[in-house]
Amino acid sequence: MGFQTQAQETKTKKEIRAEKKIQELKTRDANRLIQEKWADDKTFVLEAQQVFGKKGSSFLLNSSTNFVYVNGDNAIIQLAFDHLVGWNGVGGITVKGKITKYEVKYDEKNKPIYMNMTIQGSSGFQDIALWMSTSGMGEAQITDIKGNRIRFTGNIVSLEDSKVFVGMETF
Repeated sequence: MGFQTQAQETKTKKEIRAEKKIQELKTRDANRLIQEKWADDKTFVLEAQQVFGKKGSSFLLNSSTNFVYVNGDNAIIQLAFDHLVGWNGVGGITVKGKITKYEVKYDEKNKPIYMNMTIQGSSGFQDIALWMSTSGMGEAQITDIKGNRIRFTGNIVSLEDSKVFVGMETF
């Protein structure tokens, strides 16, 4: 009888693991559908938690003041450092512009969604290569007209769930 009980417990643990895996797959698939809608509608925010410079240096960021905001044909890129005085009033720069080119690439179901866009603002053009994963994480590489580059990593959220603070436009 003791052997049967152990077999039943082992089976139960296997069933629990299988149910958990099925739930994870359902959640991932649901997240993917939501993110595809955000990408298609151009309605999302990458709230940056870390920035990487062109020489590999990295800094932790305040996600409410560092972001890539996309809403229809409008976009805002903001980089700000806490405890610094910046041109935008929040310790950095803010670039607002119109999206002039926008491409979305869906590879496989379980792979990230890739987006390439060009933003035209008063300071010229910025190219953004952005990806989002089903885990909710994303990365954006921003390149300006002079070839200067920065890379943000952080969470991708809906416009409604975003808690960003937009500084004054500086360029």
